[in-house]
Amino acid sequence: MPRISLSGFKDPVRRPRYIIWTGVATLMMAAVVIVALGVTSTYWFCAEVCHEVQDDTITAYDRSSHAEVSCMACHMPVNADPVKFLLHKAEALAELYLTATDKFSLPLNPTSHLAMVMPEKQCTQCHSENRRITPSEGIIIDHKVHRDEEITCTMCHNRVAHREDFELTLTDPKTGKPNRKHDDWMKMSACCRCHGLEEGSLATGACAACHPPGFELKPDDHRAEGFYPAGHAKMALEEIERVKAAEAAAAAYREKESKKTTDGASLGIEKAYAGGGGYNPWEEKIPSAGEVNYCSTCHAEKFCSDCHGLPMPHPSDFQAGHGDLGRSSPKVCATCHAQGGKADDTRFCNACHHPDGDPALPWIPQHVDAVRTSGAQACFKCHKPTYCAGCHVAAAVRR
Repeated sequence: MPRISLSGFKDPVRRPRYIIWTGVATLMMAAVVIVALGVTSTYWFCAEVCHEVQDDTITAYDRSSHAEVSCMACHMPVNADPVKFLLHKAEALAELYLTATDKFSLPLNPTSHLAMVMPEKQCTQCHSENRRITPSEGIIIDHKVHRDEEITCTMCHNRVAHREDFELTLTDPKTGKPNRKHDDWMKMSACCRCHGLEEGSLATGACAACHPPGFELKPDDHRAEGFYPAGHAKMALEEIERVKAAEAAAAAYREKESKKTTDGASLGIEKAYAGGGGYNPWEEKIPSAGEVNYCSTCHAEKFCSDCHGLPMPHPSDFQAGHGDLGRSSPKVCATCHAQGGKADDTRFCNACHHPDGDPALPWIPQHVDAVRTSGAQACFKCHKPTYCAGCHVAAAVRR
């Protein structure tokens, strides 16, 4: 086999042959690249190769209204030039590597960051900017107002192409934890990322801003049997704990992403959506949907305090002075902690303060046996040693 060298292009005899074979090799390479780009842009490659083990995401796509739309239509910059297209493909190889090595994490795009940085033209390449849509009866959505504030389509419609209306089946290969669903930003709690009742909210939370006259404002769960009084308290406490967990998770995620950027690590495919920046200033202004307290979507913070007569939920230093409040305003405590709201019902207090007795019975007749059995030291946690004398000495004098 003759040795190929650049000198062949200088030799008049071999030059035509070198030019022909160079052209053939170039055409073959171009053909391979074109075929590869075409194959890697198909649903088959995305679903069966790149994300083959992430079936929940594929199933969510198959169940959506966009199931017949190419993956590339949303996950590739609109009218991308060949250079951007190739760079996107190169970055996407990382997804294939993570899939092949079981190093991916679930859920994909956990905080829906892609929805925050996806430009509006990803949607308007198919959907008219001027169409007027009411998502459901009783909802008023002014799309123009949102567009004027540079609120992009996916900042509200984040799950439109991946509808998670089924039970997820996968587990995270790293942690073994079950896959979880993403927050749906088309729910009212997600609207309240911006719309709020408190002063300083990014947008008004007034009912009339989003609901027409005559709309039933009270949700179904508030009309359920047992909701008031016990049910609403249980819901409020559970919601407080859920929001605390969501805030901690969001803070941890933001710290993790911040470190990535500080270390100079690539933000990956997310960069493609914002022309290389992968950044939306709204992300710093609004909380995640999970951080929105369900109760606060309709009730301002003072709503609970106005009803209960004191800050609710109880502040961290409440326990230190709650005895004085209980003696001065027993009806306030009785609202939640006494059957029928009776101020003289001390069962709730007895359960904590007099654990040696039966909380369903009056404490005074029982306290003698409790003191004989356990001593009076426990009494002095709340009462001064002279407290007993106020009753016992007076009784002796009267005799």
